Amino acid sequence: MLWLVAYLAIGAVGATLFAASGIYNVAASVQHFQITERIIKFVLNRSVAVHSPDEVPADLGDERLARLGARHFRLGCAPCHGMPGEDASPIMQKMYPAPPRLEHAALKWDPAELAWIIDNGLKFTGMPAWAGQDRNDEVWALVAFLRRLPDAGERELADLAGPGSHPRAGVSELAARPASPALCVTCHGNSGQPPVSPEVPALSAQAGAYLQRALREYRSDRRQSGIMEPIAAALDDRAIQRLASYFAAQSMSSDTGSGEVAGDVERGRTIATVGLPDGNVPPCLSCHGAGASERFPRLRGLSRDYIVGQLRLFRSGARSQTAYADIMSTVARRLSAEDMEDVAAFFATHPDAQGAER
Repeated sequence: MLWLVAYLAIGAVGATLFAASGIYNVAASVQHFQITERIIKFVLNRSVAVHSPDEVPADLGDERLARLGARHFRLGCAPCHGMPGEDASPIMQKMYPAPPRLEHAALKWDPAELAWIIDNGLKFTGMPAWAGQDRNDEVWALVAFLRRLPDAGERELADLAGPGSHPRAGVSELAARPASPALCVTCHGNSGQPPVSPEVPALSAQAGAYLQRALREYRSDRRQSGIMEPIAAALDDRAIQRLASYFAAQSMSSDTGSGEVAGDVERGRTIATVGLPDGNVPPCLSCHGAGASERFPRLRGLSRDYIVGQLRLFRSGARSQTAYADIMSTVARRLSAEDMEDVAAFFATHPDAQGAER
């Protein structure tokens, strides 16, 4: 037993002397020892497999979710990883290890593993964690897009990326043109087109004061989003005001919020106009109606998916870092899943709901 302790002590001393000598070259231009590389990869693969979730909560075959993921990828991922037909930044490719191409990532990792990697990042690789805490809805959109890449042709990729978009138009371009409404329209639409996905809010005809408040909350890390926080960080107060004014002046798209949705619309109307007195839930329109402060969002015309998704974020506490959000977190915790579906169905199918009787 003593010989084992002695060997361990000698090994520890040797490792300490080796580290203290500075002989080991930590330059990114010099690769690890082969044994070091193998150990890191083994540990990485096993860790991802053990920690990744067991369930896939999203419909990853949804075309609209993949379109949204393509926008997320173009802004946040393509500068390091590139996209099919486009090279990544040469600066990022000098990292060690260099960010890999992701055309075939979905063949190596299953959806749950991809989601865990995107959400948490990876040590020893330079891969960051997702900037928006508890925003798994954004992460699953990226997974939906990555699952399309192995078999996607050039035309399909162009269709997913959307008109007028460019794979290299990442956060660095946003810093160069931070107040360009065209960049926002790519995801959020305008009076002439609906948002790219029901998961994304329509901003046209939204209250300008609310839009300014939302962008400032993203900028200060008080509202979580792995996409919106980097965008808002590039905006000064004047840029925020210009963007808010642009969308507030837009008329609502005729396609926004339309279509069949799940939920009891009439019960949703009751919750919106009367509330749920027995459950201590106030009427939605007391804050979100025509006579309310413009610092509260208008809900008419927003999609069912977006409204339900935000209510879930409020209930989970992912959106509770501001005084306004804390109000909604309290309300959302008093709503059942059925309540959320019904009230979302009402607002999504009644674009004139803002002016409904209260």
